[in-house]
Amino acid sequence: MAARAGKIARKMKPLTILGVIVVIAVVGLFWVSGSQMNTVQVQQKGSDTLLFLAQGWAEAYMAENGSVEVVVSGGGTGTGITALINGVVDIADASREIKEIEVETARKAGVDPVEWVVAIDGISIVLNRANPVRELSYDQLRGIYNGSVRDWSEVGGSGGVVVAYGRQSTSGTYVYFNEEVLSGDDFRADTQQLAGSSEIVEAVVNDPNGIGYVGVAYAEARRDELITVSVRKAEGEETYQPTVDNIASGDYPISRYLYIYMDGVPTDAVAGYLRFILSGEGQRIAGVAGFIGLPQEILDEQLAKLG
Repeated sequence: MAARAGKIARKMKPLTILGVIVVIAVVGLFWVSGSQMNTVQVQQKGSDTLLFLAQGWAEAYMAENGSVEVVVSGGGTGTGITALINGVVDIADASREIKEIEVETARKAGVDPVEWVVAIDGISIVLNRANPVRELSYDQLRGIYNGSVRDWSEVGGSGGVVVAYGRQSTSGTYVYFNEEVLSGDDFRADTQQLAGSSEIVEAVVNDPNGIGYVGVAYAEARRDELITVSVRKAEGEETYQPTVDNIASGDYPISRYLYIYMDGVPTDAVAGYLRFILSGEGQRIAGVAGFIGLPQEILDEQLAKLG
């Protein structure tokens, strides 16, 4: 009788183990599913100028808030705003203010685009290290980019056909540079339009006659391989480098606010993320990334609007 009982026990043991494995697997599946259900995903897309900074914000915020996943991608300001209008993102990153036609389109789609100022940026003018030019005025830059200046000898260089690199028309930096520096002139027809600031930097590094305009952070990252020229707004004025102090003081002329747009005033996870961006830590991250944190009065205004 005892022997028979032992045989039954031996037969049942593998089945018991299998049952335990099945129970563990079911519990594990339930746990994973529950975790996923509790995770809120925030979609953020747009300005390539803001891309590195937005990634820094997202990583830091997620490290402290495990229930939130912030997915960041670029593509340009126009692309981000279009995505917001189409309801496929929560946040549109922008290196320019939203256009009136975009606001009208958004409202027709039932979207209320609310603007938030998040940092300050300067645009660096970069040249190849072989180029002897060290300073340029707005008039000279306008001539270079509208095509009336064709050779470097016309702006103090040693000669060579100017090769102008710039952003695509979906870029907020493209729009800002066109309005601020070109005063609305058309870009020269042979401007090499590239997808992002990194591509412009790479092109200028490898082109002795190249010139490009990029966010300060991108120029700073390759400072040993490029020349960043000093800029003056008008002839006879002092020239300035795009340093943090010069941008913050307004002395460096090609500088601007950076923005994010959302559909209405955010709540819940998106509001928490925005509060982090506007916090001391969020603004510190902006400084580390090569941008400039906002003055306290502007931060206070943004936080008051958030409520």
